[in-house]
Amino acid sequence: MRGRRYLFAFVLVIIVIGAAIAAYVFRDDLALARSGAAATTGTVPPPADAHAMPMPAGDVPRGDVSIDARRQQLIGVRTAPARRTAIAPSVRTTGTVRYDERRQVDVNVKLDGWIRDLYVDYTGQPVRRGERLFTLYSPDLLATENELLLAIRSRDQMQQSQVPDAREYADRLVEAARERLALWDMSASEIATVERTREPIAAVTVTAPANGFVSEKIAVRGSHVMAGQTLYKIADLSVVWVEADLYEQEMALVRIGASAAVTLEAYPDRAFRGRAIYVYPFVGEQSRTAKVRFEFANAERLLKPGMVANVELRGAEHAGLTVPANAVLDSGTQQIVFVAEGDGMFTPRRVKVGQRLGEEVEITDGLKEGEQVATSATFFLDSESQLRAGIQNYEAVPGAQGTGGAPAGPPLAITFRAQPDPPKTGENTFEVRVADPNGAPVSDAEVSVQLFMPAMPTMNMPAMRNESKLTPVGGGMYRGPGQVMMAGRWEVTVSVSRAGRKAGSQQFALAAK
Repeated sequence: MRGRRYLFAFVLVIIVIGAAIAAYVFRDDLALARSGAAATTGTVPPPADAHAMPMPAGDVPRGDVSIDARRQQLIGVRTAPARRTAIAPSVRTTGTVRYDERRQVDVNVKLDGWIRDLYVDYTGQPVRRGERLFTLYSPDLLATENELLLAIRSRDQMQQSQVPDAREYADRLVEAARERLALWDMSASEIATVERTREPIAAVTVTAPANGFVSEKIAVRGSHVMAGQTLYKIADLSVVWVEADLYEQEMALVRIGASAAVTLEAYPDRAFRGRAIYVYPFVGEQSRTAKVRFEFANAERLLKPGMVANVELRGAEHAGLTVPANAVLDSGTQQIVFVAEGDGMFTPRRVKVGQRLGEEVEITDGLKEGEQVATSATFFLDSESQLRAGIQNYEAVPGAQGTGGAPAGPPLAITFRAQPDPPKTGENTFEVRVADPNGAPVSDAEVSVQLFMPAMPTMNMPAMRNESKLTPVGGGMYRGPGQVMMAGRWEVTVSVSRAGRKAGSQQFALAAK
């Protein structure tokens, strides 16, 4: 089961990378359309919504996204409502069937001797309480039997004595001998037989102290045994334990008495019901898991110690808000959903995630019941959202604008183009034409071109920035080499300064191949 989780995580990573690359290509398509508009008008179309979602410091900024119905159909955007439902969180893990340690018995003897007859002679043999296991010859036991017979004869002789203390002493001798035989596990029936027949039993019978199965056998016919030596281990399998490992984050679902279901590969269509009876008081330093013990009735003896079991543990049921799991984008530090506001508008919203329930996930904060969220193409939406926020916040990026004071006089007319068009990765030639409001060329300016690409967390890529200084070539034209570090959409800012003061700036879009 753990191996399947790791495989699932690996496949999910591959899907995420593929979606991010597809999102990147989708951004390039948008960039081409915008670059065409910029070449014609000299401006970049403003974002659909100027209000980006507020994010805490250190988080990736995102803005609202507007996508028409045709584009939604092309990229496969689907939505689903946040719905309130009964949530019963569950944990699935694997465990091992084990003996109930409280139902195991060790069979040994309390004195030295030799095994004569062996009645239970193989491991796994079922036995019942009182059933014969073997016979034992012991000189010490035989001597004590003879002591009992002597005490009985003395007691019989003292019955005619006129001294009460003598009769009482004889009775105590008999009782002491009888008690010693009982403490050495000689059965009451055998003691009674010795007293009745007035003959000692050479080899006494040792019986099973409990019902169960022989889980370990050391006894061999004719072998010498010593006091305290284990000869059999008997385990009662009417109740067994299943011990499973749970990760630290799953421990909140465990409580003593919680019900659990177990399935086995041997019986795939059958579930066994049990309950948690003990949680180990420590966590493994290497595995970061804690063991939980479950108890299961096993009247049919289907659960056999050593079996591997699939364990499902369910927590207490409560009402909660859920959305499809693929609606939530998790960057590790924040969880985002895109809420459909209508008319093709999607707003990024931070949410808090609770339990993951198969194909759905619980939302504990950030959504209301009935709100529609995007459940597919979310990586496309996230890529465009970050792009929108990057455009909106670009003016606030240090170094994005030229140095010096505010532009003086009417705005300048600035056009930009790259050679080749579209530009390639590596060195290209940038050309800028600058004219005053009357159309006259401006030849005494200082012109710089800055390229900027926003960060793309989905591809683990930081923001990139590059700046080039252009040389005047006459007639208001400025030309110079510019480096494009990678293919994709770049935001271009052309800054113009005259006499050390900023005279104007213009933003463009550039799609490099």
